[in-house]
Amino acid sequence: MAKVLDGSTDGVKRAVEILKEGGLVAFPTETVYGLGCDALDENAVRRVFEVKKRPLSKPLIVGVSEIDEVYKIAEVTGEAERLMKEFFPGPLTIVLRKKLVIPSIVTAGMNKVAVRMPDHEIPLKLAKKLGRPIVVPSANKTGKPSPTTYKHVLEDLGNEIDAVIVGECSFGIESTIVDLTVRPARVLRTGAVKVNELRKSIDVVVEPQKDEIYTISSPVYVFVGERAEERVREFAERMAERGMKVAVIARRKIFENTIILGESIEKYSSKLFSAVREAELLRPDLIVIEGIEEEGIMDRLRRLAGEKIFRA
Repeated sequence: MAKVLDGSTDGVKRAVEILKEGGLVAFPTETVYGLGCDALDENAVRRVFEVKKRPLSKPLIVGVSEIDEVYKIAEVTGEAERLMKEFFPGPLTIVLRKKLVIPSIVTAGMNKVAVRMPDHEIPLKLAKKLGRPIVVPSANKTGKPSPTTYKHVLEDLGNEIDAVIVGECSFGIESTIVDLTVRPARVLRTGAVKVNELRKSIDVVVEPQKDEIYTISSPVYVFVGERAEERVREFAERMAERGMKVAVIARRKIFENTIILGESIEKYSSKLFSAVREAELLRPDLIVIEGIEEEGIMDRLRRLAGEKIFRA
């Protein structure tokens, strides 16, 4: 079982020792929990793919502790400099032409690398004290919702990684990814940084989001729109009358088994993945979610529910 470390100086020191030995450490970031190793250690990186059951064709994000480090691993453009000045550290990942120092396994053999500087002291300390960049994919099995607590990490990967650091994630959804190697720049994944915020610094278009569906133990239904709360309650009550066990995820309590997210977009976002995991523990026949039409959140709701999203 993975060692559970705190975020103290001693905890970080032990985590860095594990990374130097080629080990894997999970840690909180401002978005979700990440799974890290020395990005220049090919054997450790390969183990990340194996533990996550991630296809080698899907590149990893590389995390740095200082903007200067980006210049060592990638070809930095003027657009990149503008975005780094505005959003680093923060929940933005930029894709640049890579330098040879980054092993091909990290980038799935491509000549470009995804880089971000987390806005969280733990990964920043790990990379700084290691003296090398670290990979920072989410600390979960591929296909599952991203973890936002250390307990989620232990549930998914506890027997396969070396340590997990206890801490808090604030955004609850992953970073926005923008590819700067093409013209115009393209948003590959919507996330915590809004597209309109990016457009204040660069020209960018949004690539159609991939239809990747999370693996959830129960069918998920989402209702969005002005009457979303009402429709969620009606649908849940109707299914319950048919003898089904229903778990509801909503902004406030509207049904017997309601997991409450909170009224604000920030609270909703930070608790969504955690609420889905909590709902699964109830072993329901179906999960019904009150959705919010916000770009980063809607992408995750589509991955949770697939085509079962209804406008109220």
